[in-house]
Amino acid sequence: CTRYWYHCMEGLWASWRDVVASRHGSCSRSPWEAETGYREDTLTELWLAAVPYFTLSVHHNGHFRRRERDLGISQHYWYALMVYIHLYPAEDNIPTVVRTSRYPHGLPRATFYSSVMPLARLWSANMSHIRWNDRLDPMNHHPAWPFFTTVIWDTTPIRVQTPVNYEAFGRNVVNTHYDFSCFLVLTGITFTGQLVFASGLVRSTAYDANVWWDTRHLHPQHPWERAIGDGHFSTCPGMDVPVPKRGSNPLTRAQRCWNEWVQLVRARVEHINTVIKNHRMFKGEPYRGYIDSLRVFVRITMHATAVELRKRGNRYKGFGPWPHDPSEALAAPPET
Repeated sequence: CTRYWYHCMEGLWASWRDVVASRHGSCSRSPWEAETGYREDTLTELWLAAVPYFTLSVHHNGHFRRRERDLGISQHYWYALMVYIHLYPAEDNIPTVVRTSRYPHGLPRATFYSSVMPLARLWSANMSHIRWNDRLDPMNHHPAWPFFTTVIWDTTPIRVQTPVNYEAFGRNVVNTHYDFSCFLVLTGITFTGQLVFASGLVRSTAYDANVWWDTRHLHPQHPWERAIGDGHFSTCPGMDVPVPKRGSNPLTRAQRCWNEWVQLVRARVEHINTVIKNHRMFKGEPYRGYIDSLRVFVRITMHATAVELRKRGNRYKGFGPWPHDPSEALAAPPET
């Protein structure tokens, strides 16, 4: 790995301007941002983390070998993957849409599935750009929640085509809450709009609280920590949710005020979900293909979005700095 980082520092890898097939962008976006949905610094950070995996080649027996020659093609394979997720062309249109300067007439479909996708699976299994500990940032506070609360939770749907075989597959993606077939992904953000947790694909018939419980080992919390969610998370411990209306009994003035504050802050996670799914693969048009590949695409997108959000800076203003646990704030020595 050190060897390839050294090559990066020596200028082995091309600039993104030299990788794109088209040099024409728009007034507000560069060509690579129009093709991938990410800024230049985001692409660079993601690519440097992917170098140890995309500098491998797939042997005919399915094993990986270190690529000894033509290392530059690895960067074009990786860029083609990011273009595919963002533009999501039909299968027959992959050669005309997924293009780089090395493949000006398009990357062959067979090359994409035989040479790019195996490396994408390997890379996605080792991604670590989402930082759960960032929830404890001293600036991750809100005036209405100055202590204890660290994360805002929600689930977002990933639309897929309705399977023909309902008993085997359709029962996992069809429910009455959504009017389309989908999987769910559990996401958690900070008050400042940084993505700190994203689960894998979950069946859409699962209740949000159950998804939170089933993935709890992936997002361990301190005993004093609290979080914010919608009514579907009401059975989760330490979760602040809107007060539901029960029967014909109207909500009190205090309850209505509480609900407005919760919904005002919870809307932030809805905003971030739209940023996550700002790719054609997840924007309205249902995914068509293997679920194993969708799992890879979703994981890559989640981690790439976390990097993009950090590069852009905090989306919402934070308050602080002070620790989330008041006992730590009291125990801290006075500043001199």
